Amino acid sequence: MAPYIPSRNCVYDVRTTLASFGLPNEIILTILDDARYWVEHRRESTDLKVLMDEAFSLDYSAAYPYLAIQASWCSSYDDSETPKLKEVEFLLVSHDQGWTTEDTHGTYTTSSFWEVSIIRPNGRFSSHKSLLAFSRWLRDTQEDLKVYPSLESASRTLSGSHSLVRRPAASMEAQRLHCNEMTSITIGEDDADDQMMSASKEGEHAWYLQSNEVARGVSVFDDEMVPRHKITWGCSAYPNWTGNAGTGSGEGFVDRIQHGDWIVLWARAKRRGWENHILGARVMLRYNI
Repeated sequence: MAPYIPSRNCVYDVRTTLASFGLPNEIILTILDDARYWVEHRRESTDLKVLMDEAFSLDYSAAYPYLAIQASWCSSYDDSETPKLKEVEFLLVSHDQGWTTEDTHGTYTTSSFWEVSIIRPNGRFSSHKSLLAFSRWLRDTQEDLKVYPSLESASRTLSGSHSLVRRPAASMEAQRLHCNEMTSITIGEDDADDQMMSASKEGEHAWYLQSNEVARGVSVFDDEMVPRHKITWGCSAYPNWTGNAGTGSGEGFVDRIQHGDWIVLWARAKRRGWENHILGARVMLRYNI
């Protein structure tokens, strides 16, 4: 049975009822937060996408913006209040190439993975122009099946309307440390003159989200035909984490998101032979009102 998700009107009704007992607004909000009585905004896709290196090159690196959702919430119950994002949940359906020559079968030590980034509109653009610019960029990228060598390379094509938000933690995430290729940004032909990109490292502008299990079988007779990964990251005030050994910590992610930002899911594959087969993804934003 699917969990109950309250509508905006349901939350308003509960707030009105609690207020009728003379409870102060601060207590009402705490009650709703403790009960996780939050409104949900979701976006999903079931478009089939495969990242694979047909040239079988040593320096293969692929980044594809599979799904994007805007962190945009309407006015709250009280115009003096600002809705706050409490939690983000991801559901990913994907697998790698199904084989490996390394001694990592069944682990999450992989180069087939997911990242998530925050892309923020620049202030010199109006909200309407900013929305049009990002929507056009995402549409053109997905229609042309454009694959970038890195997130930083992709951000250059946004023509100055948006920029990637830096991940606050300075240390490299543990899931990237098993090989040099996972820590170094691959420079594309169009980025050869960008000295700042040459000095950058993977993970500076993205949070490591989820590894695909290495060489996980996709047989209809064994286990799940395709693995499904459920990840939950909470805010600092209401911390929550759901995942497995291949899931990133999400440190600072939810608290970093501002109204108007875009949350972008990136399918990734790096190194010769590694693939990422994506069957679907869903993102759910939960916030109070």
